[in-house]
Amino acid sequence: MRLFLNTTSPYARIARIALAEKGFPGIATEVVDPWADAPSLLEANSAARVPALVTDDGRVLTESLLIVQWLENRMPSPSLLGADPTATLSRAGIAMGVIDAAVHTLIGRKITDAGFDDAPVGLRRRRTMVRGLQRLEADPPAYEAGTPTLDVITAVVALDYVDFRFPQVPWLPPLPALRRLVARSGARPSFETTRPHA
Repeated sequence: MRLFLNTTSPYARIARIALAEKGFPGIATEVVDPWADAPSLLEANSAARVPALVTDDGRVLTESLLIVQWLENRMPSPSLLGADPTATLSRAGIAMGVIDAAVHTLIGRKITDAGFDDAPVGLRRRRTMVRGLQRLEADPPAYEAGTPTLDVITAVVALDYVDFRFPQVPWLPPLPALRRLVARSGARPSFETTRPHA
C-alpha cells in the first residue's frame, strides 16, 4: 500500500494516525504538493487531494473518513469508534467542521486578497472554528491511554491544525480540556510523528 500525503494536511494526518493505530505504521508514503498537480497524485486521485491511499489490490481510496471506514471494515479491532459509536461520530463531525473551516479559510486567502478573513465568508469560517472548538471543549473526547477513538484523533488534529495555521490569534478561546487531550495523546507515536510542519 502507498499513501499520498502532505505534511501539513489535517486530512492526511487523520488517515496517517488511523493507519498507524490499526497496525500499518510502515506503509509507504509519498509526500506531494496538492497545489502543484503532481503527476503521481493526479494518476491516483483526479481531484489532486490528499490523502489518497492505494491499496494492495491497486484500488485508490480518497477522503480521510472513507479511509477510516475502510480500515474499520478491514480490521475491526482495535476499533476507532469506541463503546459509543454515535457519540464518537458526533464529536468527530464537530471536529471535522473545525478542520474544514480552517482549511477553507486558507484556500480563501490563497484565491482572494488578504482581506478574506474579515469578509463575510471568512468571518463565518472563523465562527465555525470557534464554536466547534467550544462545543468540543464542553464535551471533550475521553482519552487516557491505548488506542484513541476517532473523536480523539479528529479533535487533536483540529486543535493542532488551528494552532499551526492561526498562531496566537486573539479570537481563539481558552480550551483547557482540549489542550489536556492534546498533551495526553501527544506522546503516542501516531500523533507525535504526524504533527504538522512546513
